[in-house]
Amino acid sequence: MNRDDQARMFTFLVTSARGCVDEPPIYGPLRLLEAYSMLLDMQEPGETDEFYYRLNEKIEVLKDMCMIDEGRFIDGLDRVIEELTDHILGGE
Repeated sequence: MNRDDQARMFTFLVTSARGCVDEPPIYGPLRLLEAYSMLLDMQEPGETDEFYYRLNEKIEVLKDMCMIDEGRFIDGLDRVIEELTDHILGGE
């Protein structure tokens, strides 16, 4: 991660923390998913496994879902967590 990426990520995290003070609670998970996507975009080619990019495609759909259907957003987030857990534990 280069200095510009660091500055972008650190700024996003700190301003997100401040935003969470006044925003609706559902924005917190949305901001964390955005941080996931940002960190993934900062990876060099071949630096991380393809699974995380495929998972990000599902996360992008969830980010849009957050404002439309909170229940489906939460269900989708649960599915993403299950996939991530399976991957980490070697189930994929």
